[in-house]
Amino acid sequence: MNAKPATEKTEGTFAAPIYFIPETSPVYEEAQKLFARIKWEKPPKRADAIKNRFNAFTSLLWAVTSDENCIVYTDLNKASYDIKKWPINYDAMSQTVKAVVGMGWLKLHGKRTRNRQVRYKAFSGSPMRKIPSFKKYELSWCPPAVQVRLGGTDLSQAPWDIELMANREWKAWIRENLVPPVENLNDRLLDHDFVLFPYGERDEWVDVQYRRIFTNLPQADGEPWLTHGRLYPLTFSIPSKMKGWRQKTLIDGEPTSEIDVHASGLRLLAEDEDIGFDLPATEDLYTYGQLSGLNRKLTKTIIQAVINGVSLDRKSWPKSFREDSKAAQLIVGQDWKTYAQALSETYPALSKVRSGHGMDLFRIESEIILRAMNYLLDKGVGCLSIHDCLIIPTSSMKDAQDAFLEAYAHMGFKPPKLSVEWSSS
Repeated sequence: MNAKPATEKTEGTFAAPIYFIPETSPVYEEAQKLFARIKWEKPPKRADAIKNRFNAFTSLLWAVTSDENCIVYTDLNKASYDIKKWPINYDAMSQTVKAVVGMGWLKLHGKRTRNRQVRYKAFSGSPMRKIPSFKKYELSWCPPAVQVRLGGTDLSQAPWDIELMANREWKAWIRENLVPPVENLNDRLLDHDFVLFPYGERDEWVDVQYRRIFTNLPQADGEPWLTHGRLYPLTFSIPSKMKGWRQKTLIDGEPTSEIDVHASGLRLLAEDEDIGFDLPATEDLYTYGQLSGLNRKLTKTIIQAVINGVSLDRKSWPKSFREDSKAAQLIVGQDWKTYAQALSETYPALSKVRSGHGMDLFRIESEIILRAMNYLLDKGVGCLSIHDCLIIPTSSMKDAQDAFLEAYAHMGFKPPKLSVEWSSS
């Protein structure tokens, strides 16, 4: 199984310990000649050690030739290699970096900050800059199915909490409590056939496997608090619904439908033990009361943001809205105060959301969807999930509805309002 590693959106290009160039590459011979010039503190003797170091070197070389400023970084945390199981091992990468830095081919660049790898730059005169840009390939690699991250705007791309995952006690706890449910789900999904259209073209060779990402939000006393826990694709990509590609999905040869929970976050918040409230009897919680007449999609986006920590008391649109292309389009010509006031009057409990509340609701939501998927698999029904929704064969629509109802009841929640996003029957 292949999966692309997460990359940080910071200065420099990441030389992932999975990149390499094959013998068929037009720059392979040049790269070998350059590699032969490297002076090693401890020259490798075994063939596999030489191969690993060459792969490490070509990964760095690709990053240098791909970055507009020739700035690179890589994973130099030994514990990270134990957790992530990179195919290019730590010794090979660390020794290769040490060697090319020692020769002046790469030089330290900038200052290292917390949770950020050291940056290096190939300055003018470095032979690594003389190689023309080339295509890199990826060694076979599958990251762990359960990951703990340090948080961030894009939770699936946030830095890994290697310190916690490598801790002996927590590592054992994760292996015993968090890994089995995901591995069991992935094993059961292998019994079903999925045909996806990730770019509009039919892709039949898909092994649907998921990863579950948790976020560590340390408490005031420093103790870890694992929350979030959503499922994300590990070996495949969810096709775009906006372009109509997702609607083409086939499960076990059948056309599919997508069913989800209406206002999942708001619904779970309403049943929170601390700030629970009664939801109004309405068909659409996003257009109820003072929200009537406002942009529904924008209202939904704001509610999700507030549940995740954005205050309604602020004076203008959050920076995250202005920087996100989809949200930026929605807020054009719209006044923040109008929406904030309407939401405060319609759902006063939104002002009581505590820090990390949204992440805890994600954790509950993920437990619900995991149980619902297993309910369907128990019945022999193949399924896919995107956070709070299920994609199932259209013929199994009733089973999917029952799965949600059973999962919500098991978690002690009221029956949710379900809606069909699309149906390709």
